[in-house]
Amino acid sequence: MRRARTVLVAVRAWLADNFGMKVLSLGLAVALWVVVLTEQKAVVDLNVPLDVGQIPRNLMVVNDPPEYVVLKVRGPRSLVLALAPNEVTLRGKFARAVKEGDNVLNLSPEQFEAPRGVEVLSVSPGRVRLVLEAVDERRLEVIPKFRGEPAKGHTLGEVRVTPKEVRVVGPQGEVKRLSHAFTQPIDIKGQDRDFRVTAPIEPFGRRIRIVEGETVSVQVGIKKGRT
Repeated sequence: MRRARTVLVAVRAWLADNFGMKVLSLGLAVALWVVVLTEQKAVVDLNVPLDVGQIPRNLMVVNDPPEYVVLKVRGPRSLVLALAPNEVTLRGKFARAVKEGDNVLNLSPEQFEAPRGVEVLSVSPGRVRLVLEAVDERRLEVIPKFRGEPAKGHTLGEVRVTPKEVRVVGPQGEVKRLSHAFTQPIDIKGQDRDFRVTAPIEPFGRRIRIVEGETVSVQVGIKKGRT
């Protein structure tokens, strides 16, 4: 009984402290909520990034799935017009269920979580194709490329590359088709003596990544006379 009286006294004291401001704040909150509930509804399209989750490290995406899906959402006009794409998220992650080969992801409005008061009506596209291939790694011999001609009376001599190989990672099918790595063209126009240059490796494509040896040191020999 004494405890209940103590709590009652504390509540009365809290209410008495800045009572007017507390009532005003409560009134404004209620008024704002009423406005939101009674506000005219609007339907808008929202481009939302398609995040399927972390693909297993031993697999790579080899097709071009859409980066975004279009959601048709409905809710109070002030809410949906100010809605940011990152405020609507995909529940769960498809990456847990994908496998090597062809995967079809079926999307529905119920799979997206939106802020309170906002409803997801539809999603386009409703099906997303995801093709995954095993990741492979390979070492490739580096072959330097040259551009131009040495100075008159000179010719290209011995060429040494360090390191001799680079290591690449990418989709198994694409990696298997590679036989060599090439440097970007090294200009030897007008050269009349030996020189050393650091040369970048030519890109293999957007799905193949160089993990060791993005550049190589090339010792270019220039000798007198022609063969």
